[in-house]
Amino acid sequence: MVSLGDRQRGTFTVLLCDPDDHYRAALTIDLPAGFGARLDAGEACSSALEPIIPAVHTAPGTGLVLALGRPGPARRPELDYEWAVASMTICRSTNTRLLGFYIAARDGIYQPSLDAPAIAA
Repeated sequence: MVSLGDRQRGTFTVLLCDPDDHYRAALTIDLPAGFGARLDAGEACSSALEPIIPAVHTAPGTGLVLALGRPGPARRPELDYEWAVASMTICRSTNTRLLGFYIAARDGIYQPSLDAPAIAA
């Protein structure tokens, strides 16, 4: 659902699922250029989800699968972790079912760990 062009451009994709976790629709949000270097992940994630959460709540039981499409290497542990935690925190605080969070980079798709990444000294 996140094309190579979406990954290169920098997008946040929201897959809407019904109460039985079946896919229903997708929304793709373009992120500002340089989002990974300039914007706080929590702020960027919150801005992307802000218009979507109220709409999701009009259909009780809707679940979300979220995917950050980004350029660069397959794994950027610190950035990916920040986005995963921000997504989880926002969904919890708004009582929105988060079914999964994924990173889509040019080399593939993966689900980041919610364990804090090791920071090189």
